This record gives sequence, structure tokens and C-alpha cells, in this order.
Amino acid sequence: MKNVCISILFLCVGFIGLNSCGGDDAEKAVACSIAWGTELQAEVTALSNAFAAYGADQSQPNCDAVKAAYQTYIDALRPYGNCATLTGQNRTDFNNALNEAENNLSTIC
Repeated sequence: MKNVCISILFLCVGFIGLNSCGGDDAEKAVACSIAWGTELQAEVTALSNAFAAYGADQSQPNCDAVKAAYQTYIDALRPYGNCATLTGQNRTDFNNALNEAENNLSTIC
């Protein structure tokens, strides 16, 4: 559970960094949405609700719901790894964090 929270925090911080970088050249490149928080709101809400339900009742169906919501969130984040302003080590770190989060799905609950 700790790894999941750390992974989610890392991804959020990465997106903040992603949106704070870039200048005129970045605007000419393939643009990434600056409204990613809004675009991913449904996935974030579903994940939050799944964690809340699991916290109230640690049953296997609730655990499965957490895993499914988390996988959906990871899948929704993947396209942002193709952002033109995400380059070099930042792109590598982003993709590594997504891969690590996905690999940790089986250990969530």
C-alpha cells in the first residue's frame, strides 16, 4: 500500500513538472494537454472511491476493485508519456514510475 501511495505521489509531481516546463519551442511541438487533472478526474475519483471502500471493508471484491481502478488510472496516464515536452530523463522516470506502479498491482492488498 505504501508503494502505491508513493507511486501515485510521484506521478502527480511528475505531471506538475511536465506542465511547468516548456516555452515557445514546446508550444510548436506536439502539445500535451495542460488540463490533465481534469481529463483524469474520473479515474482519480474511481481510484479514491475504491480505496475508501477497501478501507471500510477489506474484502476480496473491494481489493479487486482497487486493482481495477488503479490499472485504469495507469492506462489513462500512459498517453501522457508521449508528450513532446517530456524528454530525456523525465520521460524515462515517468515511464519507469508507470511500469513500477503496474508491477506493484499484485501487492496492493
